[in-house]
Amino acid sequence: MERTDRGESPLGDLKRPSDADALAAALRAGGRGAGLPVMFGGIVGDGASALLTGFVGTRSRILQNLVIDSARGLGGRAIAEGRVGVVTDYANSSEITHEYDREVAGEGIESLLAVPAVVRGRTRAVIYGGLRRVEQIGDLAVNRIVTSAARLAGEIQIRDEVDRRVSVIAESAAAQPGSVPTGVSEAIISSYVELADIARSTTDPQIAGRLRDVETLLRTIGTESRECGPRLSPREYDVLSHVALGCANAEIADRLGLRPETVKSYLRAVMTKLEVRNRREAVVAARRHGLLP
Repeated sequence: MERTDRGESPLGDLKRPSDADALAAALRAGGRGAGLPVMFGGIVGDGASALLTGFVGTRSRILQNLVIDSARGLGGRAIAEGRVGVVTDYANSSEITHEYDREVAGEGIESLLAVPAVVRGRTRAVIYGGLRRVEQIGDLAVNRIVTSAARLAGEIQIRDEVDRRVSVIAESAAAQPGSVPTGVSEAIISSYVELADIARSTTDPQIAGRLRDVETLLRTIGTESRECGPRLSPREYDVLSHVALGCANAEIADRLGLRPETVKSYLRAVMTKLEVRNRREAVVAARRHGLLP
């Protein structure tokens, strides 16, 4: 695999897209139909505090880059408890602490909703929706923002899994700059298969683009690129990757959303290109030609 002058894997260049961008999209989606004139939110960092960076319908800059500490104010309570919080009269509520009264009042908000985006038991973002009058926030609005926060949590979880898989691939490549042992090869192929599943489940174009870059690099880990030799289509490569992991045709069909007969057709095409007679020989030949790590 091609390496940088410092010995780093090119996979290190595949940066995670900003979660703040995903938050902004969630705010826009949540605001449609919720009937809340102002929405804002922030990503929760390692210290369990949220930095407010996303805004829809605000009239001032008073909330921008405000840090919401865990258990402080309505949003801090939502972060700490991992559950929805609603107050109808923010300034006079006895249910929350009031560290952020000046900022909330400065934006003219009187009733406020805070919804956490929780991933594997940890709050990763918080979305707010507000009214500029003292009035109970209705169930329709609450459900709309809860749905938006859940989608954001799902997107963050996908990004986490991509990071984890890219890390596995990068560490394997860095540890084995030459030929790749079988165990490492299986870990790399398994990561490719999982990333392909993620690519089919995400609607985030940044994540999808990142996964395409990973796929391109995966094909060169532990191998020397060749100008000649057999070429596999993306679907043929998908099928062969699953075969290398020991998957049966029915399992491959289920994972790739194909009919078993279609999987057999792709596998026959692979064996024809590699000039082999069975699945095991196909995997061996693919590694010899540098088509699998």
